[in-house]
Amino acid sequence: MKTIVVGLGNPILSDDGVGIRIARELKERIGNSGGSVDVVELYAGGIRLMDALMGYERALIIDALVTESSSPGEIFDLSPSDLVSTRNTVSTHDMNLPTALEMGKMLELPLPSDIKIWGIGAKDVETFSEELTEDVARAVPVVLGEIIQYLGG
Repeated sequence: MKTIVVGLGNPILSDDGVGIRIARELKERIGNSGGSVDVVELYAGGIRLMDALMGYERALIIDALVTESSSPGEIFDLSPSDLVSTRNTVSTHDMNLPTALEMGKMLELPLPSDIKIWGIGAKDVETFSEELTEDVARAVPVVLGEIIQYLGG
């Protein structure tokens, strides 16, 4: 199954870079999987993320999550329908992932039928730093292990 793993975030905004960090570590671990799994880093979601997913059967997405009810380092298993609102909804130049996927379906684009999202509760997504906070850093090996297991070992 042609799979894309997408690490989302900004690597210089502390915990917002957790998806990027996991994608980089995954690339080191799995190396070249013979073309069945591509691991990429993206710095924006919405339409750009939808564009990156075209042509794949399965997509795994990793991103920081900021909610009032999440704890730093808490790991969430999500689907696109769970993402009601994102920071992109305040931008007139982009849209959230569910809206972008719906638009892609209406345009009959070749999008994955299987999309799984790992959300990691973030503590700090505003400080300029390449370091993750302690709780978020502890979640990295856990999510990395879950992704490797999900990919079949």
